[in-house]
Amino acid sequence: MKTLEEIENLSLEELEQKAAETAAPVPDGLERRLRQALAARELADAARPRPARWIPYASLAVAAAAAALVVLPQRGPKDTFDDPLLAYAEVEKAFQTISDKMSVGMEIVRDAEETAGMPYNTLNKIQK
Repeated sequence: MKTLEEIENLSLEELEQKAAETAAPVPDGLERRLRQALAARELADAARPRPARWIPYASLAVAAAAAALVVLPQRGPKDTFDDPLLAYAEVEKAFQTISDKMSVGMEIVRDAEETAGMPYNTLNKIQK
């Protein structure tokens, strides 16, 4: 075996010639282990989650929505009445409409209550 200084003094052609002359011993099962390592690498690459293609589009949509919120004027509820008395009259009118509808619904419930109570009364009579 040569020393480090002797190897450093050899030219590239001499190094290639010496490497070609003697074959390095190959461990048993090296090819099998290499194939297994490459297959494991392919499986690991296939299992690794890849970024979805929709992420750039989603980020653009979020940016557009944010820009729209900043650029567009804020619209809130608009006061439709200049006179407070007219506004109060409209509120009373709306509450009266709600009350009328509730009254009709309560009448329907009262009528249904008699019918719904019939099985209860019948069961009480049977048990006595």
